[in-house]
Amino acid sequence: MTGFNRRQLLAASSLLWIPHLAFASEAYPSKSIRLTTPNSAGSGADGMARRLADQMTRAVKQPVFVENLPGAGGVLGTENLLRAQPDGYTIGLISSNYVVFPHLYKKFAYDALKDMTPIAGVASTPMVLIARADLPANNVGELKALALKSPGKLTLGSSGNGTILHLMGMYMQEQGQFTLTHVPYKGAGPVIPDLVSGTVDVAFFSYASVEGLVKQGRLKVLGVSSAKRMPNLPEAPAIAESFPGCVLEAWYAVIGPKGMPKEIVQKLNETITAIVQSDSFKGQIAAEGAVPAAMAPEALMAFMRTEFTKHGSLVSRSGAVIQ
Repeated sequence: MTGFNRRQLLAASSLLWIPHLAFASEAYPSKSIRLTTPNSAGSGADGMARRLADQMTRAVKQPVFVENLPGAGGVLGTENLLRAQPDGYTIGLISSNYVVFPHLYKKFAYDALKDMTPIAGVASTPMVLIARADLPANNVGELKALALKSPGKLTLGSSGNGTILHLMGMYMQEQGQFTLTHVPYKGAGPVIPDLVSGTVDVAFFSYASVEGLVKQGRLKVLGVSSAKRMPNLPEAPAIAESFPGCVLEAWYAVIGPKGMPKEIVQKLNETITAIVQSDSFKGQIAAEGAVPAAMAPEALMAFMRTEFTKHGSLVSRSGAVIQ
C-alpha cells in the first residue's frame, strides 16, 4: 500500500511540471507586447516609442503597441509599468526624467533603480540653447558677458522647476559661473511664443521643437548641450567649447518591471539594439538631432546609476520640490 501511494505521489508531482514546461518552451513573444510611455501623445518620448514599436513589430512578428500613460509628470505611468507582470509583455520607454523625479517628489511609491529591469539603451538627444532673435549674443560666451554686465536682467525660461530643461540651464550657469533669472512655465509649449516675442531671453529645447522658427530667423541657437557639435547643426558650437565639462543630454531607454527572465531581457536587448543601429532608425531620429545610444542591460544599469546621482545633485542644488 505504501509503495502504491508513493507511485501515485510521484506521478501527481510530475504533472505539476507540465504547465511550467509548456510555458518555458513557448517561444517569446507569442502575443502582443505593450510598450508604455509615461508621456502624452505628441511628445518627444511618444514619437521615439512609436518609431521603436513600429520596427519591433516587424522584427518580433507580433504587434507591439504604444500606450501613453501621462500624469503627475510621468510618475503615474511609471508606477503602472513597474507594477506589471515581469513576463516581457509589458515594457516601457522612459526618458531622462525617470532619474529626475525621484529627487523632485517628496512622496514616491517606487525605487527607480531597484524596482525595474534594465533592457536596452535607445537614443540620446542634445538640447539646444535658444535665444530671442534680437538678443545681442551669438554663443554662450557672449551670453555670459551680457549677464555679467547686467546682473539679474537676462531671463531663462523653462518647462518648470526641476525639469530637465531647468536643470540644464542651471548646470550651464554653474559651469559658466554666471546667473540668469529663472522663469518657470507649466510645460515647454508656452515658453516658445514668449521667446519669439522677447518676453524671455533664452531657454533650452530639443532642436526638433524649434527648428522651423530657427530657420525662419525668429529664434536663434546659441549652443548645444552635447560634448560635440550636432551633425545636423554644425554651425552651432557645443556649450562645452566655452564651459568645459558642461554636457547634459536627454536620453531614452527601455526598461521593464523587476524580475524579468534573463533570456527574455536578452532577446529584447538584441532586437532593440539591432533596430537602434539600423540605418532606417538612425535616419528617423536624426531629424530630431538624436543619435543612437544602444546599451546592453548591464551598461544601461551603470549609466542610470550615474545619471541618478548626477541629476539628484542638480535637483538638490536647484531647491525644487513637488509635494
